[in-house]
Amino acid sequence: MRGYANACPRPLHGFTLVELLVTMVIVAILASLTLAGLGGVRQRAKADKTRNTIRKIDAVIRPMYDSYRNRRVTTAAAGSAARNYYQMLLDKRRLVTYEMPDQWGDVPRPQDLTGGSLDPKFKTTAVRAYAQIRPSNPDPKPTFSSAECLYMILERSGYEPDALEFFRSDELGDVDKDGKTEFLDGWGRPIAFLRWAPGFTSPIQQPDPVNAHDPLDPTGRDPTAYALVPLIYSAGPDGALGTPFDDATGYGVQTLEAGGDGKGWLSSDRELAPVSGTTDEGLCTSRKNLVSERRVGEALPVTPDTTSLDNITNHDLLKK
Repeated sequence: MRGYANACPRPLHGFTLVELLVTMVIVAILASLTLAGLGGVRQRAKADKTRNTIRKIDAVIRPMYDSYRNRRVTTAAAGSAARNYYQMLLDKRRLVTYEMPDQWGDVPRPQDLTGGSLDPKFKTTAVRAYAQIRPSNPDPKPTFSSAECLYMILERSGYEPDALEFFRSDELGDVDKDGKTEFLDGWGRPIAFLRWAPGFTSPIQQPDPVNAHDPLDPTGRDPTAYALVPLIYSAGPDGALGTPFDDATGYGVQTLEAGGDGKGWLSSDRELAPVSGTTDEGLCTSRKNLVSERRVGEALPVTPDTTSLDNITNHDLLKK
């Protein structure tokens, strides 16, 4: 019996070809799900890193912008009180432009400081510091130019002298290799900057000139001016800021025309006081200086461009 038992072959327990293929498919599916999950974790980590960087920048830019409410710029001159007020408001907005530039064209050239082309009241310590590093041929790309100006403000404005100590080396870079540093988001792209973002509605910026009026205009002489908050923003995972950038970003931000002197919203062809009998000609609110003949704060029509929906901004930090 023992020999007979030894002669009987035992059944073999192994994988069939079908079972092996099924197993391989299951392993592949699990691996893909794991990799997808890890990819999502990486993207969320980059987004969180971007928010933290923007939050640190915002902690300097917002208080600096708010400080202009109490800045004294214009010295009272002979003439009507109303005229002096309009000049004060215009000068204060110009000072914000010079000290918080979002493009190199806002920065005076060194010869502007030594000559008589720039009013002495705008030759502040910050403006002089900016002029020293102004490139002779500024980069035309809005993203790089605004990102470089944003870094320059934190570095040279003097508002928060120790601000850069709170940024890590991986939050700084020079993407276009022109010797000008930019703040970088979690994807290694420059973080862009708009000093004023007319038409952009957010939890902290509402186009409401009555309940959210421009704090630089406390008496409401500029009737359509609402409180604007500097916009600091990243393109997010897809790297798309919104198009076309030169007219309106995906945010609905209205870009202002340059005007004859290149000052845009502050163009010298502006009427300082409202023209008698009209409602369109207010201080810095003329239709003729706005893209597509729109007024400051007027909502843009809905467009099919959705590339900016994943953008990360300082206006969104309260929601995240």
